[in-house]
Amino acid sequence: MKPEVLEKYIAKDSELSIHSEYLKKLFVPSADIAISSNTPKKHESRFGGQALVANDFVWPKHEIGEYRFLGQINFKEIIDRPSILPDTGLLSLFYAYDEDGEIFWGDDGYILGYYWPKLDGLSLISSPSGKYSNSKKIILTGGLEIPRHEDLRNDWPFDTEILYGLAEDINPPEDYMLGYPSFYTLAYDPTPGTEWISLLTLTSYDEFDWCWHDGDKLMVFIESDKLVSKEFSHLKSDAG
Repeated sequence: MKPEVLEKYIAKDSELSIHSEYLKKLFVPSADIAISSNTPKKHESRFGGQALVANDFVWPKHEIGEYRFLGQINFKEIIDRPSILPDTGLLSLFYAYDEDGEIFWGDDGYILGYYWPKLDGLSLISSPSGKYSNSKKIILTGGLEIPRHEDLRNDWPFDTEILYGLAEDINPPEDYMLGYPSFYTLAYDPTPGTEWISLLTLTSYDEFDWCWHDGDKLMVFIESDKLVSKEFSHLKSDAG
């Protein structure tokens, strides 16, 4: 969310403002994702549609079926891009899909990431089955996040019910990169370990045929040093 919006919210709340210095230490960079009504061009950031990949790309498969194209991030397009993200290149993301729900979103390899440093020579392709969802352009804007759920920390100096008021009062985005994971039903921090950070948080959408944990959220994680070195080949995920 925008830094000024977050700071204003903290300042106007009598209990939060007392702990403003504590909260500012929790600020981490994020990039809000907004879905546009415009049809995306092939190199633009988007959800769904065909995958833009190298000509020698081999479509990934799992033991039950094939992966589906989740979407792509064109890092150069990000407005006020957080410095930890690449300044150029394209990230293509895929998820393990099966109609019967036998694939678990917490399994290794549930989310696959492919990073293309240059956009020249990439082509649109469909999956071997020819299936793909609607394509919608997305717009990413850099900002800041604080934890939205009490289970993300154990040292809160105030009543954590205020965190739920945050979502109601300033309507933070459902979908974003970086930040903290935001979840509905989990009673634990889904971050895999201290060396991991949140890469992407997405809610469920019928138009993309996404249903994470009965309509909750998908959270994708990456090791922080791998993000700095632009290595997206080992991602972990959870949903709830």
